[in-house]
Amino acid sequence: MAGVLLLAKIGWRNLWRNPRRTLLTALALGLGLALLLISLGLLNGSREQGIANGVQLGAGHVVVQARGYQDTRAQDLLLPSRVVSATEELLHARGMQGALRGISPRLLASGLLSSATNSSGVGIVGVIPAAEESVSLIPQRIVEGSYLHGAKPAGVVIGADLARKLAVRLGSKVVLTTQGVRQPGAQMADGTAGEMQSTLLRVTGIFRTGLREIDAYTIHLPLSEVQALLGAPDRVTQVAIFLERASDSSSVAMRLQERLTEVPVEVLTWQETLIQLAQLFWLNAAFNYVTNGILLVMVGLGVLNTILMAVLERHYEFGVCAALGLRPGQLSGMILCESLMLTGISLALGLVLGLGVHQYFATFGLDLRWFIKINLPIWKVFDPVFHSRLSLSQITWSVSVVFMMTAILSFYPALKAAWTALPNALKAG
Repeated sequence: MAGVLLLAKIGWRNLWRNPRRTLLTALALGLGLALLLISLGLLNGSREQGIANGVQLGAGHVVVQARGYQDTRAQDLLLPSRVVSATEELLHARGMQGALRGISPRLLASGLLSSATNSSGVGIVGVIPAAEESVSLIPQRIVEGSYLHGAKPAGVVIGADLARKLAVRLGSKVVLTTQGVRQPGAQMADGTAGEMQSTLLRVTGIFRTGLREIDAYTIHLPLSEVQALLGAPDRVTQVAIFLERASDSSSVAMRLQERLTEVPVEVLTWQETLIQLAQLFWLNAAFNYVTNGILLVMVGLGVLNTILMAVLERHYEFGVCAALGLRPGQLSGMILCESLMLTGISLALGLVLGLGVHQYFATFGLDLRWFIKINLPIWKVFDPVFHSRLSLSQITWSVSVVFMMTAILSFYPALKAAWTALPNALKAG
């Protein structure tokens, strides 16, 4: 133990024999760790914000729907009201406290919306206005009028592109036509799913999300109005579940799937309903990790070069130490102590720099409009200001990776010092 402490003391003194080289090396390695932390923080922040925006325009973090609906989108695959009640009861149980943000039962259908001048196919979304306002992005993107909350039963909210196509504005009358659904147990000789139904509606709100697929196609109606129109009282297509943390999606979906066994249902996470968005995040994360790996390798090779040059410059010193009786293992141990202490300084510097910048971006965010001056349409959907997010496990992982990389790279210079040939080393002096 005393020998190790002596080697560490000698190594510490050796580091500061050339303070400029030591500080530059520590700065290089510290910047590598800082950049890794900043990159991970911004990646996590952008991912969380992207998921939050995506699920608010989709079916939530977790969705409960009739089995087979995800593949067929059949309009008559509906859930009875007892499934909605059971889902709400399970999500409000003691073990789920703090995880749930909101629940929104929805009835989905397709139809034809007509005005005095034009008509267009639409996707009908029947919602409970109060529940939808707390979880969906569409009520937040109303540009004219108001959402369904407090509106008359015959009110409809439509997208801006759809309003322009139909040449309608607030207060305009439109006619919605759709096909009724098959009632459970009903037998129809002609095999049809139901008769065509129409209703007169008045435009009470217009929204703009920035996504043409939604603004030109989606309409929102009160759930009771759609149930009456389709002839499906007390039935919904899906129960959209919104959580405080996207990371809880899998565990919540698993618990619901285990409990909801009375009716054939499928419980899906946002990765299964928003497949393209999940793949985009996966590719983005993979690219980010590859970039960080290349950065760390470059920094590591720079550190290796610096330590190796320091060892070669001290060839005569090692020869003298060997002549005085210092064994090869002690020589290599001295170099390892120097490398580890240099790594400790670098990690401390990197944590200060990385966590300082992370804290700034977590508080104020990184505005991508600094780099992209034009006002892109996507900024209307996704927030261009990314806030950094880092967990303790990610910080620990980053520090461990940098430490292990430096420790492994230090073995070669340490062995180089241990292999010092005594006669040649002394001749170099």
